[in-house]
Amino acid sequence: MYVVLAWFSDRRQPDGTIRAARARFDAAVAEVVPETYVRRDFGGEDWGVTFLHSADQGDYKWPLASTEGPLTALSLGLPVGVETTGPLALARDLLAGADIHRDVLPPFGLIALDGDQRLAIQQDWIGMCRLFTGTSDGITAFCSRPSLLTTFLYGTTEPDLDGWRSYAASGFFGADMSPVRGARLLQPGQRITGRRRSEGGWELTSETRYNVDDVVMSGFAGQGRPVEESLDLAADAFTKTATSIGKLYDGPISLGLSGGKDSRLIAASLIATGHMPKFHTNDDTVVEGETALRLMQILRDKRGLTPDHRLTKVGAPADVLEVGLFERTKRLQQRYDFQFPSSYQIRPAVDPRLPDALPAASFSGVGGELATGYWYPTVEGRTPEQEVVGRLTNAVPRNGLAPGVIDAERARITGLFDHAREIGLSDLHLVDYLYLTERVRRWYSSAYIIGSVTPYLAPGFVAAAFGVTAQQKRDFLLHKSLIERLIPEWGDVPFVTAFHGTSTATRIWDGDGTKAIAELLETAQGPIAQLINRDLVEKTLTTVVRTDSSPEHILRQFNYLAVASTVLEPGTVAPATGAAYARITAPPAPKKPTARPIPVPSRLRWLKKTRLWKTARRILRPAR
Repeated sequence: MYVVLAWFSDRRQPDGTIRAARARFDAAVAEVVPETYVRRDFGGEDWGVTFLHSADQGDYKWPLASTEGPLTALSLGLPVGVETTGPLALARDLLAGADIHRDVLPPFGLIALDGDQRLAIQQDWIGMCRLFTGTSDGITAFCSRPSLLTTFLYGTTEPDLDGWRSYAASGFFGADMSPVRGARLLQPGQRITGRRRSEGGWELTSETRYNVDDVVMSGFAGQGRPVEESLDLAADAFTKTATSIGKLYDGPISLGLSGGKDSRLIAASLIATGHMPKFHTNDDTVVEGETALRLMQILRDKRGLTPDHRLTKVGAPADVLEVGLFERTKRLQQRYDFQFPSSYQIRPAVDPRLPDALPAASFSGVGGELATGYWYPTVEGRTPEQEVVGRLTNAVPRNGLAPGVIDAERARITGLFDHAREIGLSDLHLVDYLYLTERVRRWYSSAYIIGSVTPYLAPGFVAAAFGVTAQQKRDFLLHKSLIERLIPEWGDVPFVTAFHGTSTATRIWDGDGTKAIAELLETAQGPIAQLINRDLVEKTLTTVVRTDSSPEHILRQFNYLAVASTVLEPGTVAPATGAAYARITAPPAPKKPTARPIPVPSRLRWLKKTRLWKTARRILRPAR
């Protein structure tokens, strides 16, 4: 893995200013990177670049840092899909103005330095590479971790409440937002170029190059063309991806094979191009494991292949509960600078520091939903805007968010729809666009892992997905047709999802979870934690204690935000008293016996007992 900091000043800064900023950065980065990391420093009186990366690159052929003469190339990820002879050639092309990111599979970014005179920084076309930027007192800086960026620039790290509102509602930081104030993610296709003035100081220019809008519209413009053209485009994208990884990596490829459609198509494309992955299946949900075993058996019986396949339980309580909930969450947030999904709190605890060595290359199904109508409305009459707003604000129940959170997200999402229509999109394709630019870009974990290959984000496949109709996506046309082309024997095995069957994975309240969340209800009093309705959290937790069952998302989100609050807002932490835990775990009050009401005769019944009633019946009796 890596950490990068690059800063450029528009004038010569006092020595003390830069010295203090570097000291702050060095102290903070030492808590994140292992001592084994290689450190490379470049710079002068008005600029500097620090690049720290794993010394052990394993089976990867693509070096993260390369220097030849005045030219330096710093790669933020792997350029899967790009035709090039190496990082220095890619850096030369970037400095010359080429769109080197046009064919890349996100995430990938590149920093090219031409001595101390020129620079170019390129974000990938969807904006998935985690490179944040900020400016202070004439210094513009770029960093792979937002907290390190603000520590360097401002000397403080304060929460960005707009970002946390977005996280509270959707489960991720929307658009270019960040967990800390003063740091913004580089935009899709954004390029920064700079030249050093003769008298000192840098002149920086930002522009938007080939980006997600270009990819999407290249496919959407072909609406109505023969479907075979879209199928050929998608198949070609998968084939090129499988071929490209072989040029960058010389070891075994890992693939998580579920019972679903995305991993099955990836597996079929790899096998068809001569790459047999090492398969692993998470069988926390039993039907996932059963379906994967059936697919493996078909390969043995029909093709004589002997795939390496193992079943694992990534959420097994015995592994997860070795570390308490608060500590698991705190480590997760430190490792990924607060940016990971809250669902990972029920996975085994991670090392808060970055890994010593690069992991084995693996393939991810990120983005496959673009070809399935995943977020399409299922309720008749529901508009794309209503559906997307609902999807992007469903991390907790509507009554679980502080006032104004939903309104802020709705206004932001409306602006995204306006832009999508301006570039020419319409109907349900608007939903896919929002899914791609929001959910895929900011939520998926592959953004943080070098070697996580995302074939569904190959520009050709994305274009193909926007080239077919909404109904064809609902029918899984691309997935089914490509699997039929590559391994037709798998075509008759039904697709399943993790929502089929019962899961044995850890629940958020297992182990010390109930006590940890109850304690946070008392201690986490900062603005971040206040974004979640505490009364609903306590009510939900009380239900869990009494029934061992409840939807988990409100508890996951509250715990994640509350732990972040204790770290980013330490001055707001209150002492724990145990009162909340006592209330939550107290047995329910016995129901008071209700006295049976004394029957009160109705007026009619009383009337029937009187002499008046008998007289009236005799007089009014009909004649015979």
